[in-house]
Amino acid sequence: MVLKNNCINRMLQKNALITLFSIFHFIAFIGAGDKPNIVFFLVDDMGVKDLACYGSDFYETSHIDQLAKEGMRFTNAYASHPVCGPSRSAIVTGKFPVRLGLVGIGGGIPKGEVIWPKVLKDQGYTTYFTGKWHMGGADSILKNGFDYNVAGSNNGQPGSFYYPYEAKRGVQRLPRQDVKGMEDGEPGDYLTDKLTDKALRFLDQHGKDPFLLYFSYYNVHKPYVQNAQGKKEHTDYFKKKLSSMPTVTKERRQVERGGEVIDELLVQRNAEFASQIKTVDDSVGKIMSKLKELKVSKNTIVIFTTDQSSMCTSSKAVSSSQPYSFGKSFAFDGGIRVPFIVRWPENIKENVVNKTTTISTDIYPTLLDMLDLDLMPGQHQDGISLSKTFDGSHVAFDRTFYWTYPSNHSLGHKGSLAVRQGPYKLIYWSENNQELYNIEKDVGENNDLSTTHPEVLQAMVLKLEQWKPAQKHINKLNMQ
Repeated sequence: MVLKNNCINRMLQKNALITLFSIFHFIAFIGAGDKPNIVFFLVDDMGVKDLACYGSDFYETSHIDQLAKEGMRFTNAYASHPVCGPSRSAIVTGKFPVRLGLVGIGGGIPKGEVIWPKVLKDQGYTTYFTGKWHMGGADSILKNGFDYNVAGSNNGQPGSFYYPYEAKRGVQRLPRQDVKGMEDGEPGDYLTDKLTDKALRFLDQHGKDPFLLYFSYYNVHKPYVQNAQGKKEHTDYFKKKLSSMPTVTKERRQVERGGEVIDELLVQRNAEFASQIKTVDDSVGKIMSKLKELKVSKNTIVIFTTDQSSMCTSSKAVSSSQPYSFGKSFAFDGGIRVPFIVRWPENIKENVVNKTTTISTDIYPTLLDMLDLDLMPGQHQDGISLSKTFDGSHVAFDRTFYWTYPSNHSLGHKGSLAVRQGPYKLIYWSENNQELYNIEKDVGENNDLSTTHPEVLQAMVLKLEQWKPAQKHINKLNMQ
């Protein structure tokens, strides 16, 4: 009798454990299913005016335009730096690049920084990176929270967008420009298409798991071989489109800023560059279609933005940011205003234009808020959550933005710092060379107020000089 009771007790205990395990498994399954997926599109060298939904009458971006209709389009969004590497580092760390020691062209993730993809990985997300990294070698991608890395390295541009993606100077090949991890292609392959194909396979394999797809396009940056290189069929199409467009009477202007004459392109008429943009748009369309096919579209947060503007100055210019002045490398709005679109069905109001002034360091805390995770203000110290805007509300601009690029650039930029506070922006070349603009009244930054508003100028200069991260760079500019 005792033996029989022991057997019954053991059976009950076993059944209880099985039931308990099943409950925990069910809870974990439900929890995993409830976690929203994230698709983060980051385009290289695309300005705020390089999309149809932001006003271009030449470029064709139907899929990105549709994304904007299904979500919220911000019209006062800024990049944290006017060139690639530092801007990308600010996006993932939530800090202005100068805090990271990044003020040149290259990026990086200093020891001790916890980027938001790592936070997602720690929360059980499968994390996939593809495309341009430019923040360290390929090994740094996996070390910083990604399960997969396809084609990411410290390269800032591909040798060519066509397979084998190589760069040559005459007959000499330059292997440093090779796109690593894409050796399995064949002649005729276009890089963006192949990266998209691999990303689609990732979604097929992991689309039912909580996932992060961080698609960081090499496009629309120039390849090493030329200033723009689109797909031939798209380029031919845009060349025909150009022939039917009205003739432009003034294509360029030469204007002085900071004592330097800047040669600026005023029109969007480059068929190769238009083709590059079209290829990115096609890629976005394929990813969005896959999300719908997998029935995960409604539970996926989609963010689309860029690292800074396109090349709009010098003989390398391929586009125009007008009515904003200049482009990549400049801290004028034409160089640092970027497209920023956020889509999350049933959570973000659709087809809304939001005028809230924001900057790319806001992405980190915004994502944490969207995922109902604790904010990390010591990490994303230069960003705020934008979740209050998702019902269409406008958040007043009561912060100070800083840009630190004290080096010259081949696009015509002369080393400078910049500050935006309220409606005013200060461009600082040296203690004797500054300009002041009212961004709200003068979007083109054509009317320098430094002599008519000396008290505002003085207050802005003092604000910059008292900001510790910028002080040594101010001294560097003043010594030149």
